[in-house]
Amino acid sequence: MVLSIHSAMQAELPAVWRFYEEVCAAQEGSAYSPGWHIGVYPDRDELSAHIATGEVLLAECEGRIAAAAVLTGRDDPMYADAAWRHPAAPEDVSVLHLFALHPDFRGQRLSGAVLERLAERAGRNGKRYLRLDVVKGNLPAERLYQKHGFVFCEERDVYYEDTGEITVRLYERELG
Repeated sequence: MVLSIHSAMQAELPAVWRFYEEVCAAQEGSAYSPGWHIGVYPDRDELSAHIATGEVLLAECEGRIAAAAVLTGRDDPMYADAAWRHPAAPEDVSVLHLFALHPDFRGQRLSGAVLERLAERAGRNGKRYLRLDVVKGNLPAERLYQKHGFVFCEERDVYYEDTGEITVRLYERELG
């Protein structure tokens, strides 16, 4: 199975939006849902802004978007005071947001392959650490991240517009 990863272009926004619509529809009612609500998170205008800065990455397989993610080139201010294992300047950190695998591609071990490629990209961009949050209880996501070198750092309550107050678990991976 050939997997290619590239930065999304503005012309791809409709396809990226459709991808996230399908992902969000599939996660409704799932015990392991990240709790995303299309139009709130992800938000189309925010995705467009992330595309403009080269932060939306698409993994294509068989001519379709198999996975997508937002990989920012800076630390998330919301977690600046977190108990990270490695204190770092914001410019030394990439944060992974909206990482999703399309339901049609589940069970093919693509998540790990895509995650590794995202980490490689962050490292090539001079980042020393890759960070993310996972909604508490999303055990498959946590297992995936742990399997790929992410270390649990902290659990905290956060407030998001679409979910209200939730508990997230923060993970960090040292790069290269």
